[in-house]
Amino acid sequence: MTLNERITFVKSIVRPFIIVWGCIIYGFCVMKGVVIPQPLSWLISAVIIEYFGERAIKRFKEK
Repeated sequence: MTLNERITFVKSIVRPFIIVWGCIIYGFCVMKGVVIPQPLSWLISAVIIEYFGERAIKRFKEK
């Protein structure tokens, strides 16, 4: 297994966990009226931006 394959594997495992976990915690905070922790907002935003940015780069490379 090459290093790039390992990186891709870890990303595919970690990303969905962070998104699901973050959205559950975020939704809980919204429903309870609790202030959403700033690091949680940054984490969810960073993962979503990184994911969609990577997809956009792949799409541009295909053309």
